[in-house]
Amino acid sequence: MKTTLENQASYFYTCMKEGFSPAQQEVFDTWLNENDEHQKVFEKLRQLEHLYTSLPKTIQDEIVQNVYAEIKRDTFVRRNRYLAIAASLLIILCVGVIERYLAFFVPHRYSTEKIVQNVTLPDDSTVLFDVKTKAKIHYTAHKREVILHEGKAIFEVAKNPDKPFIVNAGVVKIEVFGTRFEVKNYNHHVDVSVLEGVVSVETDAKESIATLRKGKKLSFDTEQQTFTLKDVPLDTIASWQKGVLIFHDETLKNTLDEFKYYQGISISVQKEVENFSISGSFSMNEMDKFLYALTKVYALKVDKKADSLYISKK
Repeated sequence: MKTTLENQASYFYTCMKEGFSPAQQEVFDTWLNENDEHQKVFEKLRQLEHLYTSLPKTIQDEIVQNVYAEIKRDTFVRRNRYLAIAASLLIILCVGVIERYLAFFVPHRYSTEKIVQNVTLPDDSTVLFDVKTKAKIHYTAHKREVILHEGKAIFEVAKNPDKPFIVNAGVVKIEVFGTRFEVKNYNHHVDVSVLEGVVSVETDAKESIATLRKGKKLSFDTEQQTFTLKDVPLDTIASWQKGVLIFHDETLKNTLDEFKYYQGISISVQKEVENFSISGSFSMNEMDKFLYALTKVYALKVDKKADSLYISKK
């Protein structure tokens, strides 16, 4: 219903800009006074055009370039092409799209705490930020970039061969054109895992590290400047979005780092047991059950004092 109202309001606003005929004026007055929602949508168009015309010419041009692609898919516009006379009217006819572009023409900063946050970009690419994540998104006509300062995110990128999607995670740079993948950046490690498509990974000095495909994972140690590559089951990638942690032949140290991320406690592991192999699915909020299962599989003991744990051989 909202889309229909916006299309109707766009038609009337365009007619008003050109000059109402007596018949159009009568139809418009009737429509406008039918209910308050019509008036709100029409006033929204007025405000949108005012915002657009107040922008610098360079930004106006960038917006128009981006909106044209959306306009081509809009059946209302295809049926009424004669209405799109000027750039400002073109913008009015695509209200929802232009609002998204205007929103992202300045860098957006995100800092999640206890709730995941989903962000939809103007081209329908999506970014899902996990808890405890800090990031910045910069989206313009020529740039799709996310800076993942720390935390975790899963990206679903709309294909656009003319405008790559770039994720900067510390000293690691990830570039794609259309794919689905996860990036983790914390505890001096950057992990990149691919669910679909192809991902190119390089250092911030533009030195190529690897090209990853579906089911591949790269782990980069930012302190040692070393990396490892391995195959991973797809269900282990970004399993946190379902509230679980799924491990497949993962080291005990890395497994505990994952729990530590969500539990906010200090965990120390005896070096001799750091590389014990862990597989299984566990609720991220039930670490006690994981520790209980761990001591049944391996001859380990867990010493707990306040908000700290120490795991060692028995």
